[in-house]
Amino acid sequence: MGKSLLLLLVVLSLLLGSLQALQCFQCERFNASGVCETGESFCQTQGSEECFLKKVYEGDTVSYGYQGCSSLCIPMKLFNRITTVEFKCCHDSPLCNKF
Repeated sequence: MGKSLLLLLVVLSLLLGSLQALQCFQCERFNASGVCETGESFCQTQGSEECFLKKVYEGDTVSYGYQGCSSLCIPMKLFNRITTVEFKCCHDSPLCNKF
């Protein structure tokens, strides 16, 4: 009985650890230098949300981007002739979506 109780406690602690809110940087728009121009703050993830970072490149140079919390974040790069959009997602540490 002691081993099954210990296993139950370990499983519960892992579940609770994965449900903890994570603090993320939030910015509605940052410039090429990474300076937030509008909406600078922090957000807390809820449920299955993750921190995200979206960068828009013109050629090889970052033009602007966004940061925040999102329930739908898929890490990917989208390419156009001159524009690239990069999405990064993270949930491993607080403020992991820093520019």
